Amino acid sequence: MTDEDDRPLVRILRLLGAFLRVTLRTLFVGLRLLVSVLRSTKNRRRARRWLLLEADRRTIERGLVGGVFAATLVLGLTDVIGVRESGFVTTMFSTIIAGLFSFVPLVIAINQLTVSRVLGTPKRLRERVLSVRSFRADVEEMLPNVAVSTTDPAGFLRLIYRAIGDRAASLEAACTGCPDAVCREEVSEYAAAVAGRADSVETHLDGDARIWSVLLPVMNDDYSEHCNEARRMRTTYDDSLPPEADDLLSELQELFVSVDVTRQYFKTMYLQQELAKLSRRIAYSGVAAVLVSTLVIMIYATGYPPIVGELPLLLLVTASLAIAFSPFAILFAYVIRVATVLKRTSAPGAFTPKGERPPGARER
Repeated sequence: MTDEDDRPLVRILRLLGAFLRVTLRTLFVGLRLLVSVLRSTKNRRRARRWLLLEADRRTIERGLVGGVFAATLVLGLTDVIGVRESGFVTTMFSTIIAGLFSFVPLVIAINQLTVSRVLGTPKRLRERVLSVRSFRADVEEMLPNVAVSTTDPAGFLRLIYRAIGDRAASLEAACTGCPDAVCREEVSEYAAAVAGRADSVETHLDGDARIWSVLLPVMNDDYSEHCNEARRMRTTYDDSLPPEADDLLSELQELFVSVDVTRQYFKTMYLQQELAKLSRRIAYSGVAAVLVSTLVIMIYATGYPPIVGELPLLLLVTASLAIAFSPFAILFAYVIRVATVLKRTSAPGAFTPKGERPPGARER
């Protein structure tokens, strides 16, 4: 081979070396930045909330799949792993195929769980519809100037929080002339906290039709604590509270219960949609992963392909491994959010376990 024939190969190797150096430097800088950010407790909470709740699940999936692709490519270019060992490659993808077939029962179980919540006898379905209608009618009685509430989830929840904010403002005004200074101060603090929370939720309810966009702003809210505090003040300051303030505290208790019931109902709707989406995406990605893994095994069936260069084979194996990993990435991305939603909304009613208490909340 002449020097002229070597020039293209030398250029390719130089480009690969430059790409490898840039990739390693980028990873190093990214790790240092990540460590510096996570040193702060506040940043760790934000990062955790972003990963578990706020981030688009497709972003998590792409990050995981891209990480597998980049890590495998870097290891292949540095000869830590190679594509010349046909036995290793075929064994690896055969194991992946065997693992992917275990996803079939998982997808079936998820579909059964989703379908079981949707199907039912006409009597049960009618009872569900009537119970929802009755709940909406009860809430409408507490909403001023609302004869028929909207069917939009964000709009319905916004009406409830608007009523909570109005009741909180009226409560503070009703206690301005309370002779008990301690009672007046506690009620004022309580009303300000409730009104601030109501304004915050209303701001985040932007009218998005997705049920997750409605559920996210009310995650981790301590409704039982608000109800318990209103009950405590009504009992402690029974002789000091004006009758109007006592009625407003009672109405706030009912509104908080309505918010909690609404949140639990929206959570059920979200879980049905999320599990259906999860099973569908696992099915799609699983079929693609099996086909790609089978293709790689067929290419290596007779040993190392002599007519193909090592770099194209490395890219093929790296991309195939990333595709084969995609069902696991999808499962991880969706399961961690579903589990987080279940954990943070698992305490409806009058009790709040320690793990469900929002950050900064204080016990009374």
